[in-house]
Amino acid sequence: MVKSMSEMNDMMAKHLGKKDPEFEKRFIDLMIPHHEGAVVMAQQALKEANRPELKKMAEEIIAAQEKEIEQLKKWRRDWYGQKQP
Repeated sequence: MVKSMSEMNDMMAKHLGKKDPEFEKRFIDLMIPHHEGAVVMAQQALKEANRPELKKMAEEIIAAQEKEIEQLKKWRRDWYGQKQP
């Protein structure tokens, strides 16, 4: 699983690519699903974890990532006039 996540991160970094006129748009388009994945994992931890410290962190992750997802989506609409593909 850890290897798979590492490979996915490498793939996302490659898709991000070098600075060009589309760099920021690609960044947004990659970060949204990345953050959505973090929310899914944190929701699972919230349900399955036993340690209160981990549950608290999961709640904080969900709140922070959902806020950032909304910000990224707003920028996508404002700057590029369209929703994420």
